[in-house]
Amino acid sequence: MQMATIPPSLFLLIFLWSTELGAEGQEVHFGPCLVQRAILRDLWRAFQAMKNTVQALDHDTDTRLLRQEFLRNASRAEMYHLTNSLLDFYLGNIFSNYYPKADRLGILPPFTTLANNFFAIVKKLKRCKEKGMLPSNESAQRKFELFQQEFTKLNPEVRLTKALGEVDILLTWMEKAFH
Repeated sequence: MQMATIPPSLFLLIFLWSTELGAEGQEVHFGPCLVQRAILRDLWRAFQAMKNTVQALDHDTDTRLLRQEFLRNASRAEMYHLTNSLLDFYLGNIFSNYYPKADRLGILPPFTTLANNFFAIVKKLKRCKEKGMLPSNESAQRKFELFQQEFTKLNPEVRLTKALGEVDILLTWMEKAFH
């Protein structure tokens, strides 16, 4: 029995539909921006459901994409800007490209939940950024560029698994930024 592949346009439609139906609830503060339907508990639960599968595929334990020094002595503005850039990057580069593998690995439900919640957060933050509530930050932009450089050094299959396996680091950063 062969699984049908979901076209990217349908995948995006599922994202939009499920963000409207799912994860209702509390508001969290991301600096001056209120983010609804972005419940960190649900993000953690989704990541925990796929963590062992994804991290077992990461054989490059010497490389770290999300380094602790990125947030060391970081101002709130840097944290907000870096987190926002990373969330956007994960949506555009990790979730969209790892989908077929998540399906093959049998982790599609938590993977989709994670992606949907990232999408909901990015959608809200984009509105706040358009209103000037999350201004750009040069220092955070440099740190984000370092992340991108490390990401592109890895081969395509390895970098997707590495980045997805480090979502727990990103979620920890988000918890700091959201409080």
